[in-house]
Amino acid sequence: MDENEKYRELFFEETDEHLENLNDGVLELENDPENMNTIDSIFRSAHTLKGMAATMGYETMAKLTHKMENIFEFFKNQTVKVDTDSISLIFDCLDELSEIVESLRDETDFDSSKVTELITRLEAVGGSVSEEPLNQVEEATSDELAFPSTLLSEEDIHLMDELDNTEYTSYGISIRLDKDCTLKGPRVFLIMEKLSEVGEVTFSFPDTETLEQGEFEQDFHVLLVSENTADEIKENILTNSDIEMVNVISGEAIFEEEETIIVETKVEQQETDTKEKKKKVTKHEQQTIKVDLAKLDTFMNLVSELVVYRTRLENISQNDSKNDIKEPLTEVARITSELQDLVLKIRMQQVSVVMNRFPRVVRDLAKDLNKEMTLIIEGEDTELDRTVVSELSEPLVHLIRNSADHGIEAPERRKELGKPVEGEIKLTAFQQGNRVIITVSDDGKGLNPEVIKESAERKGIDTEGLSDKEILHLIFHPGFSTAKEITNVSGRGVGMDVVHSKITNLGGTIDLHSKVDVGSTFTINLPLTLSIIQSLMVKVSGEVFALPQGAIEKVVEVTNQEIIQVHLQEVYKYQGMAIPVIRLQEVLGLEPAKEFNSNPHLIIVLLGKKYYALMVDELIGQQEIVIKKLGQELRHLKKYLGATILGNGDITLILDTNVICSEESVSSI
Repeated sequence: MDENEKYRELFFEETDEHLENLNDGVLELENDPENMNTIDSIFRSAHTLKGMAATMGYETMAKLTHKMENIFEFFKNQTVKVDTDSISLIFDCLDELSEIVESLRDETDFDSSKVTELITRLEAVGGSVSEEPLNQVEEATSDELAFPSTLLSEEDIHLMDELDNTEYTSYGISIRLDKDCTLKGPRVFLIMEKLSEVGEVTFSFPDTETLEQGEFEQDFHVLLVSENTADEIKENILTNSDIEMVNVISGEAIFEEEETIIVETKVEQQETDTKEKKKKVTKHEQQTIKVDLAKLDTFMNLVSELVVYRTRLENISQNDSKNDIKEPLTEVARITSELQDLVLKIRMQQVSVVMNRFPRVVRDLAKDLNKEMTLIIEGEDTELDRTVVSELSEPLVHLIRNSADHGIEAPERRKELGKPVEGEIKLTAFQQGNRVIITVSDDGKGLNPEVIKESAERKGIDTEGLSDKEILHLIFHPGFSTAKEITNVSGRGVGMDVVHSKITNLGGTIDLHSKVDVGSTFTINLPLTLSIIQSLMVKVSGEVFALPQGAIEKVVEVTNQEIIQVHLQEVYKYQGMAIPVIRLQEVLGLEPAKEFNSNPHLIIVLLGKKYYALMVDELIGQQEIVIKKLGQELRHLKKYLGATILGNGDITLILDTNVICSEESVSSI
């Protein structure tokens, strides 16, 4: 990867974070227009974003961000009022900035006319209020930024002496970057490119690699050999942004202590007392590092293989009479477990990364649909494998848009029903065993099975014999919609099938409960991780299967007499409840065991609020397994999460208890 591509990736990572912070901050500002801390925060994000765009040479983006930054400055000075119109304009700018970033990421063109229109609107908000140029600097004298002459080697000094009788001059150049310059590496790279146009850099402190990695504070120094004058070199350097101060002196002056140093200093944008106030504000931030996901995947694959070989060693140890292998095996087991826990934690990410985007979505939907609604988020600190988190945005957006458009009623209708005028959409997440449950619910009009049934029949879908629950699930059918009108929000028959497909591909399930005039709840059930899990190995009809331990509550050995028949369903009495018994041999379509088992085992699992009893012939024991996805040809086998390789080299299928215990599976027994 070349330097430019590396800096582009860093730019996009930082930009995504700042755009998210700006969206969140502007939402907070709309709810609390007098909050100066929020205004300061979004001003700093906009200022940083502007500098980053300018650093990368994305002038259109830098100009739009600069104009938006001015509005935040006007908010701070209270020369412009924070109102619905100004907030909506800022959101329009943020949307356009997101579009620009995506175009830059994909290296495609974007419509600059919209940027021009937004800049015109931004300038109209400020009216006659004066604003500062994008890169204003002024001259000042200072000896604060001195060239470190003591760091020059004898070779450097000898070279400077040799230039005395030539047209070339050596210059000691000291540069201080802005404190809020986030892309220091790319900025230094561009400054070095500019310097190469007017001469040759023969020395730098810190060294070039450290500079291009951005691993320094604010100041750096170079020795330049050039035919140009000091003023020309300064002018060349100051074509870059994010520079607070520049000091250019001749080689002779480097060693003269009383040399007067002329510097270029960027005009401070904020008053000194404001700066002092900011210094007192502290915020606890999580110490994090960015890790390439491909590296994590490789790390996980290595750990997965290590787990397999550890299991094989354990098998060898059990069959070997010698004790020599046991001590190192114990250490391998300990190290592997610690390594596994670590990499799993590294891969985990809070769902807040996705959920925090949705207050803005609901705000815009309320405006577009002329409805009053609020979004309540709970459990945003719940963690999932980052691969799952990255795929959650699209299905959750569809569900929230569905609740806003089809669920929440118009204010007048809510009044008639005796409901609060403001509708409520609730987004929750929580961990349950080795699964994460995410719900999207609303207190709207709910789904009417009769309306769905009529719509399905018009589309030629056979609904005969379907229960109300099965009819409700028809909304996940491709192209299905009950909307009478197509709007910008929904009604085209796409969306819910995408939700179902996405969740299924992630190894999850989606359920729906709805009541007319009360509301609807979509429940998404997802695996906590897609890699290594604890499992219970069982035998059914002579075949070995793995059951994920996350949902297992208890294992009991029973007699056939303890299993009774109630309304054509076998049940087992557990904690005073009659819970359904699922014979895995029948559900999986296996032949009965050759030998009759009078004392089978029941695996009691808890899914949601319901208990189920899975009947198996024999327990083998607990084992840690690596999940391997089934190939495309076997994806239709929904009852299996995947497969794993056992310590003896055998391949075993992993059962999906969520699918097996679904109502469809139980009713088919």
